[in-house]
Amino acid sequence: MLLSVIVPVRNEIDYIEPTFYSIIQSACDINCEIIFVDGKSTDGTFEWLKVETEKFKNCSLLINENKFVNFGFNLAFPKTTGKYIARLDGHTTYPKNYFKNAIKIFSANDQISIIGGPAIHKGLSWKGKTIANCMMNPFGVGGSSFRTSISEMYVDTVPFAIYRRSVFNELGLYNEKLIRNQDDEFNYRCRSKGYKILMHPELKTKYFVRENLTDLIKQYYSYGFYKPDVFELVSKGRSWYHFVPSMSIISIPFLLYLVLFNMMFFIPFLSYVLMCILVSIRCQDDFKMIFLSIMVFPCLHFSYGIGFIIGFIRVKLKNVVNSTL
Repeated sequence: MLLSVIVPVRNEIDYIEPTFYSIIQSACDINCEIIFVDGKSTDGTFEWLKVETEKFKNCSLLINENKFVNFGFNLAFPKTTGKYIARLDGHTTYPKNYFKNAIKIFSANDQISIIGGPAIHKGLSWKGKTIANCMMNPFGVGGSSFRTSISEMYVDTVPFAIYRRSVFNELGLYNEKLIRNQDDEFNYRCRSKGYKILMHPELKTKYFVRENLTDLIKQYYSYGFYKPDVFELVSKGRSWYHFVPSMSIISIPFLLYLVLFNMMFFIPFLSYVLMCILVSIRCQDDFKMIFLSIMVFPCLHFSYGIGFIIGFIRVKLKNVVNSTL
C-alpha cells in the first residue's frame, strides 16, 4: 500500500461532505486506504459517513470512544499499511492533486520526512470571512507560517501533514495526554530529532474557520491552555510569538497602576487599539467586516493569552505536586 489516510472527525456535519469528496477525488488512481474515525458525533456526522464510506472499497469507518483527535489517530494507525501516512481533518477541503503532489515531492527529496501546505482560511458567512482574514494576518496569529505565508519553506509545524511511515516507527504516535495541539507536539518532536518539515505551495488547503466570536474564543483559549503542556514535553517549537499575548496580559495591571502617576503609560493601550483599527482597514473588505475585525483581534490575543497563563500555572502546579509525591 502506497498511502494511508487517517481522518479523525467529530461533529463536522456542516463540512464533512465537501471534505469527504475532496479526499476521494485527491486519492483517485492512488493505491491507498482512507480511514475515517468518528469521535462519537452527535450531529449526524457518523451516520453520514457510515452511508458514504460503504460506497468506496478503500474507505472504512471506525468509532473513537475517547472522542479526541489523538485517540482517533492512534486507534487507526495500527490498521494502516501505507508507505506514507496522511493525517487530515474534517474542517478542510483538499486540492485534486494533494496526495499525488505530496508523493512527487517525497520522491524528489529523500531528506524530507513531513510535508504539508499553507492553509487558506475560509468563512461561510461574512463573519466567518472576517475571522478568516484576521487569522491569516501576522498581527492576529504572529509567526504561524502556514496561516500567513504561501511560500515554500521549512517550518516547525504544518497542518494536514503527510509523513513517511518511518517517522512514526521511530518516534511513536500522538501523545494521548493532549486534547489540543497534539499535531504541534508531534511535529516539534520530529524537529527535535532532526526530521525536516516542508511547507509547499502545491499543497494548499482550504480550512473553514469558526463562524462566530464565541466559538473562536473557545478554540483559541484551548490552543493557549494546552500550549504549555506541549512545551513541557518538547521545547523545540518555542518561539517569541507564543509568549506575546500572555506577557501582554500580565503587563496590563502594572500599566494601569502606572497610569495613575503618568498618563504616558496609557500609550500602549491606545497603540494597540490603533493597530487593531489600521490592520482591520487593511485586511478587510467593507465597513461591517472592519468593525467586526476590530473585535476579532482582541478575541484571538486575549483568549490565547489567558488560556496560556492558566495552562502554564496548571503545568507548574502539577510539577510541584508530582515532585512532592
